[in-house]
Amino acid sequence: MPPRKTALKRKRDANEDANDAKFMDGILKQRTDPASKAAGHEWARQYYQGVPIGKLSGMGCGLHILGSPEVPFQSPFPCDGRFEISSGTGPKGSDGGSISLIGQKNYWGDSEEGILDAILLVPFRHVEQVIVIPNPSRVAEEDWAYRVIVVPTAATGASSIVREYPQLVSFSWPDNIADKGLAGQVGAAADDKKDTYLSVLKRSFDAHLGAFTRRSLTCLIRPGPDWLAYRLTYRWILPFRTGILFTSESRLVYLPVESIQKAMVVQAHDAKSKNKNDIAGVDVICDVTEPYYKGREGETAQKALINLGHLEVGILGHLKEYMKAHNIGVMMCQQHFYDYERNF
Repeated sequence: MPPRKTALKRKRDANEDANDAKFMDGILKQRTDPASKAAGHEWARQYYQGVPIGKLSGMGCGLHILGSPEVPFQSPFPCDGRFEISSGTGPKGSDGGSISLIGQKNYWGDSEEGILDAILLVPFRHVEQVIVIPNPSRVAEEDWAYRVIVVPTAATGASSIVREYPQLVSFSWPDNIADKGLAGQVGAAADDKKDTYLSVLKRSFDAHLGAFTRRSLTCLIRPGPDWLAYRLTYRWILPFRTGILFTSESRLVYLPVESIQKAMVVQAHDAKSKNKNDIAGVDVICDVTEPYYKGREGETAQKALINLGHLEVGILGHLKEYMKAHNIGVMMCQQHFYDYERNF
């Protein structure tokens, strides 16, 4: 039986859902602005990461490895879409191959040529990590069991605390037996007696990620060596061995471990409690640097503080273990509140 939610957690969940809905509406409204339409071309090139298109040979070309049916995307566009994996034109094991993200038609405005459609190309050479997790959404969980997240090199997600980095790619994925909804060389060859949508997806990504030895697909679906990481999560905060993923319905931020320099763990005591040793909640303030950013001449890497507020007390011991295992400096502090739930 799942643990019962406290009044604080129920209230926080409701507020977060409302904030997510407003954030998603804002994304959709911004697209109608002329300035946003003009920015559409730059947005579509974000995964090239400054490399001229001529040096990214074979993108969208070669063998059609896998084609997906239409699935819900959370990022880089908040609407239904599909993706295709292409082999590229180079020899097998080279740095070719790409992922085509195909979203809404006329996403940035009306165009007969399709130049304002939501279509993006992600070279595999610019993919840092692929993560598959149980879907954190509370809606349509029966239809979309998993969330697939593609972390581009130099990406920390859609966050105002960092410079303009490529957005994380996030889409929902079903837990179905492989069927005719999957296209492409691998998709069409799937065995409907033993293959699932997940196994076909993993096979397709692994075939291309294998060319880059420092990249791998992390799959936290069933109990195994990495399962501890998921069990210790606080709602949508997932501490992996390589970094921490923050995900909700509309926002994604991925912080590699090396970007977290130190953290302050604040134990909040409720002054109304008769037992002064009772901890009402935990706040964690992380001192982070911008990952992968080395700065131009005369510049230094920017720093930021991330505050994770009102975490549940049960996570405290696991936080200490995680930080110790990754050599993150920890400062323990205490605060006293009259009413922790209302924060005064």
